[in-house]
Amino acid sequence: MDRGRYANGHSPHGVELFDEPEDFFDCLDTLEDGGFDALGTPRESMSASPRASTSAPADFLELSPQEQVASVVKEGGVPFELCGYAWSQGRHTDRMQQLLAATKDRVAREKGVDRAVAKARARAALKNDTSSGTEDVAAQAKSLMGTLKMGQDISRFELPATFLTPFSAIQATEDILTIISGTERDIDAWRSMSDTGVGTVQRFLRIMQLYIDMESVRAEEGTSGGTRSSFPLPSMKKPINSVLGETHRVRVGEIELLAEQVSHHPPITCWELEHDGAGVRMTGNLAPKPVFHGTSVQIALRGTLMIELEATGEVYSASIPDLHIRFFGLGGSYNETVGKVRFERVDPGTTGDNRKLWADLHFKPRGSAGWKSKANRMEGCVYEASPSHKGGCGAGGGTGYGYLENFGHVDEATKLAAAKWCARPPVGATTLGDARIVMTLKGHWNDTLYADGDPSKPFWHAARRRRQMPIAQTVPLDLETESHIVWGDLIRAIVKKDWKKANAAKKRLEVAQRRLMKEIKEGRKEWHPRLFRLGAHPNRGPLAGLYTTKENVRTDPPPADPLWHELIAKEVFTDL
Repeated sequence: MDRGRYANGHSPHGVELFDEPEDFFDCLDTLEDGGFDALGTPRESMSASPRASTSAPADFLELSPQEQVASVVKEGGVPFELCGYAWSQGRHTDRMQQLLAATKDRVAREKGVDRAVAKARARAALKNDTSSGTEDVAAQAKSLMGTLKMGQDISRFELPATFLTPFSAIQATEDILTIISGTERDIDAWRSMSDTGVGTVQRFLRIMQLYIDMESVRAEEGTSGGTRSSFPLPSMKKPINSVLGETHRVRVGEIELLAEQVSHHPPITCWELEHDGAGVRMTGNLAPKPVFHGTSVQIALRGTLMIELEATGEVYSASIPDLHIRFFGLGGSYNETVGKVRFERVDPGTTGDNRKLWADLHFKPRGSAGWKSKANRMEGCVYEASPSHKGGCGAGGGTGYGYLENFGHVDEATKLAAAKWCARPPVGATTLGDARIVMTLKGHWNDTLYADGDPSKPFWHAARRRRQMPIAQTVPLDLETESHIVWGDLIRAIVKKDWKKANAAKKRLEVAQRRLMKEIKEGRKEWHPRLFRLGAHPNRGPLAGLYTTKENVRTDPPPADPLWHELIAKEVFTDL
């Protein structure tokens, strides 16, 4: 069927059929899928079905844990539409509930527990729970604010489930796939980024444009190209804090994203993405630190991003801007990306061109009034210097100011030698110190950035969203540490707004994690990340402190730590 025929959402006679073109395509998908209920009412093919069974098939339950995982991997994983909300897509939620039920059944057999009896006891406990079951977030927030101090680090502050979104911090790393697979950039455009036929500076600018694309999806209202985060943060809501050892693996075609929570305090989330077709690998480390400021919370993401090109051996890196969540203001409540970051080439690879290349970018805040007209502004400057360039404004070579502010693996000697973020150069300047100014940038990082302040010289446009999103698959490494499974009960309770059950699910995992952390803190257990390691790149300045994946971890991932099963899995995978 030709989808473009009536793509404006109107009939050929001018009668309006749909408010938006997307409504037309959604309905068409429903027709093609036979998506009608008994009354002839269309239902979304990806929506949760109340009739779907959440019990795992009997033959699946007879398999060993390793065989169960192998069976799911053989199926291709658990499908969902990319850039949609996985927690509301029936094909995904129903299958995840089945896998969660299988894990609970296995744990119950191991512990010698009758699940029917356990369920009855859990229901009775919830029925007798006298805590509030309502979602009065504003009233709860007002009460909590009275206990917080200005400038307080609230990373250890335990919030009620009513403040949580139905996804964990590690799941939000999927946003990188929005840009990689959810935009109209084709494989030739990807390969052009590592094209050895173009100059070093041009290649640097192309990779920097990709970095801006990655940040642009965080704009609260999305971008002019239609892209936006699949993990929105409504007012006074935050992601679930990932538990130590939590993992997440997602595939879209040949592209695979692998993530792990490698540390609890400080919380550090690591992810790595491989795009074999384009010859690009990306690694990200985030160590968020939320700080209370009265009417707002500033989340210093303290993140570092590394991009490696297979064709040239070049390595690029960037710091990650912060997230500012404003509760009250003249412009209402909002969240925005703010801060000064550095993007630079830290390794020339095999190019033979050893020039220092870097850019200082400023994601500008709305200001104290919070006017929406001042949202998403950016200024920046791109520099190049000789290989011998050291110190001063824009040190380059892996000693950028952004790393020192946003990630902790920097020694004192590096801090002393590092340059501060560059001041904005004078209008019309071509040099700053002994560095040449390649271009200045100004505009909006969710729409268009212009070179040298000239509206006739657009440097970057927001990537355009695909009209038809690809199907992604959650491919669990196991049926315990996978994020959608370990938080399955909490996510389902949040979606249903069953706050008593949500708080019970949240509390039991927090208690279990405290038991594990006590074993580690008191020296009875030494914890090592399962998928990532430190120190694999000792010659890359502050990137020497980056967590990167272990060898062969994609083809032969190691098993989960047995103590995680004993102290967390046995506690968490029980019926509520």
